[in-house]
Amino acid sequence: MSVVSDLDHFIARYDLIPDGERVIVGVSGGPDSLALLHVLARLAPAHGWHIHAAYLHHGLRPEADEEAIFVGEVAAAWGLGCTIERRDVQSIARQPGVSLEEAARQVRYAFLAAVAQRMQAKIVAVGHHADDQVESVLMHLLRGSGLAGLRGMLPATPLNALRLTALPPAERQIPAHLQLVRPWLQTTRQQIEAYCRDNDLQPRHDASNTDTTFFRNRLRHEVIPLLQRINPRLSAVIGRTALALQGDYEALARHRQRLWQELAGVRSHSISFPLPAFRALPVGDQRALLRRAITHLRPDLRNINWQHSEGLISYLQAHARQSSGGPYSLVAGLQAWLISDLLIVAEADALPTVWPQIDRPRTLPLPGRMALGRHWHLQARRLTWAPSEPPPWQQPAPARVWLPLDIPTPLAVRPRRSGDRMNVLGLGGSKAITDLMTELKLPRPARQHWPLLVDGQDRILWLVGQRASELCRLPAHATAAWQICLYPTSIPNPSPSS
Repeated sequence: MSVVSDLDHFIARYDLIPDGERVIVGVSGGPDSLALLHVLARLAPAHGWHIHAAYLHHGLRPEADEEAIFVGEVAAAWGLGCTIERRDVQSIARQPGVSLEEAARQVRYAFLAAVAQRMQAKIVAVGHHADDQVESVLMHLLRGSGLAGLRGMLPATPLNALRLTALPPAERQIPAHLQLVRPWLQTTRQQIEAYCRDNDLQPRHDASNTDTTFFRNRLRHEVIPLLQRINPRLSAVIGRTALALQGDYEALARHRQRLWQELAGVRSHSISFPLPAFRALPVGDQRALLRRAITHLRPDLRNINWQHSEGLISYLQAHARQSSGGPYSLVAGLQAWLISDLLIVAEADALPTVWPQIDRPRTLPLPGRMALGRHWHLQARRLTWAPSEPPPWQQPAPARVWLPLDIPTPLAVRPRRSGDRMNVLGLGGSKAITDLMTELKLPRPARQHWPLLVDGQDRILWLVGQRASELCRLPAHATAAWQICLYPTSIPNPSPSS
């Protein structure tokens, strides 16, 4: 098949450009984008497409003035509309941690999105091809990446999925319906250049593409030629690998979306996971959920490095029984805490609002429910079991306690007071509540209003979510008890029989 029919088939296979659509084509004047504009213009009558060229002058190269004129003249000669604008990329690149390459990328995509909105188009097409895919996969491999990076560029990507974090906030707001498509993704640079020769196209060549101070150019001109000596079919091999990994990624993404929906307690400043369920997951799923929590709380964070998640995961593996502790620093002001059988990822300055808190004594109804701040509640219910059944209290958990039915009432929940002490269950003696909080590494800002469950004689029964008192010990022959549980408000209560 010819290059034109190959591209038409690729567009149809991935449903990149529906018939009748307006298409904005990013054109630099180079062979890749010029040939793409030419082919799409040839195919447009058969599909009812409306093609519009868009050229961005980055203000970086003197020859860009001529390129802009060239693109405008070509579009006019082919009967196509064209938008030409200029942006100050250098000013964006002056920000800390933003390279010139990255600044140009972000500004270019924001420009294309803006043109698409003005032209009421849903599709933006760019000239990335099979050799660009090789470079993209190798760049991610050398910098360190999971499947998301090693799958390379996709045939179609929502434009609002591109993180344009270096740009002013107004320029980052891209409608969800805009799609970035890459029709050349299975076509090689050699095939594209041959198409230009066969059709007498006269593309411009950007001299900066030979500047090996740029990482991508070093790969293109130094590393990839060496690899092609080992395997001349490198482009095809990497392309197939990326395609296979895209399929694997999609399957894993669906699986992990289900895990997220089942396990993640999502709030404005924190994400929580039930710690036993999180620990039972394969490490790959733990890593994916933790990275998604970070991304959810820091959507503008472009790169989440390996160490941002591995330190916490390694700690959880080494301390398999620990249910309280922290903080564990993650990235960009986020911290993780273990509390009441939950793993919580939160903004450091959100403390103590993400923890169970109480500012004054309140009565806990039996049975009944009580809110502890905005995100937590206590639930009290009466449980019974047959003498032949194993008592539920034989399976201790920091997020629940069992009380004898004859415990003095009314029960109350209050903050700590000076001199508070508790006879800790199994310890064989009393301990100051302040010392117990320190040993358990409760977040310091949350200690003053941490809830204590007390009986009708103001004896401390439970440092809520952490340690129970000897007063909670049930007789061996008991077949009924009050069960008091601490729950995140976003997680539904289990059934009474649980």
